[in-house]
Amino acid sequence: MILCLSFFTQTAYSALAIRSNGADMSDSLLSAIRANDTLVLDGVNGDFILSRTIVLKHLSSKTILGINNACLRTRFRLSDDLRAMLDSAQVMSLSTSGDGGLLSNGASVREQREWKTRQLLIDRLDDQEETFRSAGCMQLSHCSHITLRGLHFQGPGAVDVSGNDLLGMDHSTHITVDSCVFKDGMDGNLDITSQSDSITITHCYFGYSALSYDHMNSNLIGATDRAVADRGKLHVTYAYCTWGEGCRQRMPMVRFGTILLDHCRWTCTTKHPAVDARRESTVIIISPFFSSGVQIPYRSDPSAHLKITPQ
Repeated sequence: MILCLSFFTQTAYSALAIRSNGADMSDSLLSAIRANDTLVLDGVNGDFILSRTIVLKHLSSKTILGINNACLRTRFRLSDDLRAMLDSAQVMSLSTSGDGGLLSNGASVREQREWKTRQLLIDRLDDQEETFRSAGCMQLSHCSHITLRGLHFQGPGAVDVSGNDLLGMDHSTHITVDSCVFKDGMDGNLDITSQSDSITITHCYFGYSALSYDHMNSNLIGATDRAVADRGKLHVTYAYCTWGEGCRQRMPMVRFGTILLDHCRWTCTTKHPAVDARRESTVIIISPFFSSGVQIPYRSDPSAHLKITPQ
């Protein structure tokens, strides 16, 4: 069901309210976002199913709101039998730092665990094109002045296949994400890279459920140590956010950026560093709460600047 509302002042303004039709809505949601200034996702008919990531390119001044528990959910899910298959192959015992190889589709993979995982999924799903790796919700590319509010992003389950993020941003500026829930991103829950800047994330929850297998690495800011063009960019504020059940690391991991973590909570259980300040980053933590399950609240690279202001 679609409700169309149009408002006209000196400049035409359009808003659209849309409900799930129970089928794949990747194309219809992309078209609706492009055509309207404000899109309201009404969850009264159930989740909005996505067969692939919605990629928003070169868009500005857009607002996407969720009401009635609106949830963007990936169609692909890491099912019990797929996790059992990975366990049977002892994937978790394999290296994540080398000894990869060629897949049956000709792709080269550097890491042994990723290579084995991807080949097993290719064979089981009969998917040489690896369409399962596109199971994410939204990517903002070269966008500006975008607001996302009141949405639930539900991924397929984290697994080490270099897949898509639940929400990703590249070359995007002045983005606001407020009162959203992110769970079970295949790669990251919310990653910010490639000279993105002026990002504000408030009152959001990040977590993982039993869907996830491994690679529960929630939030990456700055992709690699080689991305020196990120210097002077990647200003990101997290305020009143929570990293909860299932999060293991990257809460966030930061390279080059300047990050403020204001009144955030880490209620997960992990032996890995929660906040990870990497190359040339500046991380300011104000009034944090780390539960007893967080063994290493933060780690800092020698080239990083880390400042903690307790309550």
